[in-house]
Amino acid sequence: MTDEAQDLRDGLIAGVLAGLAVAAYFLLVDTLRAEPLHTPRFLAGALFNGGEGEAGLLLVSAFTAVHLAAFAAIGGTAHLLFRLTDLPLNPLTGGVYGLFVCTVLFYGSLVTTGSAVLAAPSWPAVLVGNLIGGVVLGTYLHWTGPEPGVTGLARHLDENRVLREGLVSGLLGAAVVAAWFLLLDGVMRQPLFTPAALGSLLFHGVANPENVRLTAATVGGYTVVHVAAFLLFGMVVSALVAQADRMPSFIFGVVLLGVVFELFFVGLVASLGTWVLQEFAWWSVLGGNLLAALAMGAYLWRRHPDLRRTVLDGDVWADEAAVPGSGPGRATGQGPAGAEAPEESTE
Repeated sequence: MTDEAQDLRDGLIAGVLAGLAVAAYFLLVDTLRAEPLHTPRFLAGALFNGGEGEAGLLLVSAFTAVHLAAFAAIGGTAHLLFRLTDLPLNPLTGGVYGLFVCTVLFYGSLVTTGSAVLAAPSWPAVLVGNLIGGVVLGTYLHWTGPEPGVTGLARHLDENRVLREGLVSGLLGAAVVAAWFLLLDGVMRQPLFTPAALGSLLFHGVANPENVRLTAATVGGYTVVHVAAFLLFGMVVSALVAQADRMPSFIFGVVLLGVVFELFFVGLVASLGTWVLQEFAWWSVLGGNLLAALAMGAYLWRRHPDLRRTVLDGDVWADEAAVPGSGPGRATGQGPAGAEAPEESTE
C-alpha cells in the first residue's frame, strides 16, 4: 500500500471513530434528558423531511450512515491538511480542528436545509460533542503516525510552557471554585446542589429550583463542562502572562480578561435561566471566582520571577528591551544556541 493510500485509510478510520464518539456522546446526552435518540431524530428530520418534525427509526438509520460518511470525509481531509501544513497530529490540534470544522458544518447544514436552528441541540452540547470528536480524531491520527507515544501530549507539554502552565492554572481554578461551592452547599443548602442546579439548567433546561436533578449523571456532566471551561480560560491567561514577560503592560490584559470572563459567565447563566441568579447570592459567585483568580494568579506569579520583579519595581510600562531577561531568546524560550532555556523557579 502506498503512503498516500495509507494516509487516506488512516484519515477515513479516524473520521469514522470520531463520528461514533459524537454519536455515543449525544446518545448519552439524550438519555440524560429522558429523550433517547432525540438528536438523531431531529437531524434526520432536518435532512430528509425538510425540518418537518422528528424522523422515524428508518430515517435515523439512514442519517447515521450519512453522519459516519461525513465524518470519514472530515477525517480524510484532516489528515491531508495536517500533512500539507506540517502541523503536529495530536489530541489538542485535533480538538481545535473538530471544534471549528464540525461546528461550522453542523450549523451550516441546518441553515441550508431550512431547519430551525433554535430547535437544534443546545450549542454547549454541540460544542462539547464536536470537541470530543476532534480529540478522538487527533488521537488516532497521532497513534498511527510516525511520532512516538499514543497521544504525544507528554512531549508536547514538556516542550510548551504556555500549554503546561495553562493546564495547571486552569485545573487549580476549577478545583478552588468546586471546593468553594461544595462548602457553601454543605452549610447553606443540600450538598452538591450548585453543580446539580447548573447541570439541570444546561442539560435539562429546568425552569425552577424545585426541578433540579441531583443525580450523578447531572453533577458529573456539569463537572466536565466546568473543568473544560477553566482549562480554556487557563490557556488564554497563560498565553497573556507569557506575553507579559516581554511586554509587562500585558498584565492589564489578564485583569481585563478576568472581568470579561466573570461578566460572560453571569450573562450566560442569566440567558439560560434567571432563577439561578436568584437562587445563588451574588457574593457567593463573586467570591468563588475571586478565589480561583487568586489561586491561578499565585501559581503563575511564582512561575514568572522576571515579570514579578518588573511589577514590584513599578516598571509595568517598560518596553521589551527594558525587561530583564527579555529579547529574542527570552521570547522563544531558547538561548543563543537554540537550546531550551531552563525554567526559573523560586521553589
